[in-house]
Amino acid sequence: MKNNRLNGLVFVFIFLLMLGFLTGNVFAQTVYLNMGSTSSTSGLYAWCVGTASVINKADNNIITTVIESGAALDNLRRVKEGLFDFALCVDSASAMQLHKGISNFEGEEWEPIRWLFLRNAIVNRLHVRADSGIKTFRDLGGKRFSPGIPGSSGTTNFINFDKAVGSGIDIVPATLGDALDSFSQGRVVGVLKSSGLTALDAALIEINMRTPLAAIGYSEEDIEIIRAEYPYILFFETPAGSILELENNPTVMEEGQVVGAIASSNLPEDVGYEIVKAYVENFDEVAAAYPGIIGWDPITDYFKLVAPGGEIPIHAGLYKYCLENGIEVPERFIPPESKK
Repeated sequence: MKNNRLNGLVFVFIFLLMLGFLTGNVFAQTVYLNMGSTSSTSGLYAWCVGTASVINKADNNIITTVIESGAALDNLRRVKEGLFDFALCVDSASAMQLHKGISNFEGEEWEPIRWLFLRNAIVNRLHVRADSGIKTFRDLGGKRFSPGIPGSSGTTNFINFDKAVGSGIDIVPATLGDALDSFSQGRVVGVLKSSGLTALDAALIEINMRTPLAAIGYSEEDIEIIRAEYPYILFFETPAGSILELENNPTVMEEGQVVGAIASSNLPEDVGYEIVKAYVENFDEVAAAYPGIIGWDPITDYFKLVAPGGEIPIHAGLYKYCLENGIEVPERFIPPESKK
């Protein structure tokens, strides 16, 4: 009797094990991932937390931990080092620099970097007091200006632009909180903070209510000089009056960025697929946490906005999702591992 009962239990166990192999769901191992984000004081941190939340709630056996970081360049290096499995708040230009081993990543070429999904397009907006008399990037020469935290792409690009143009700005890198305090107290003439195309970043709205702000831009001459050295840098025209909180601001040319999430080809295709699927199919929930993504397509806008030569290949998991959903992927974005 005991042997019969034991044999029965063994049969049931073998049956369940075989069922697990067939369905791919039973006994599936949980995958634990570290996700790079940005500073917890940034308004973008809400997007990072919202993204991790929808990934973790999906039925995909993935548990994602949000890790605070120094944003784009820091995230890229940590993905390369294997400390982060994937990361958010990375602009496509910086990812391309790592992919090719140029500019901020001179001599650090790393082919495995891959694009996951888009957050939005933004501008690295230069904010000064409206009554400062400062009108352009070059007018910042000789003045103390805080471009943000060391390690972020916006800060690094600003430093590179200053060198290229030879404007001689007294650059004061700082965390957002410290930069805003210094600005409010007059210790710096302005701050750089990424913003949506038609609105101020939330961190600047309160300051604007107390001290009216102006957004300044780059002259045609400055843009020509910068692009001669960094041809992949985008500049967007911000029409007069288009910034909601700065209705009297004139037309300015601002540095633009296409921002989203990256991983590497070391992240398995099925894991990347599940991350993309969770984000795209729960987009409204993420938008509730961070409205800045509303109106943007997390997949196709990357293909539309990134100029030839400025792209990195997409992740195989994203490519799989595109194929399943009838989304056309231009040849230059298809990863080599998906062409085999």
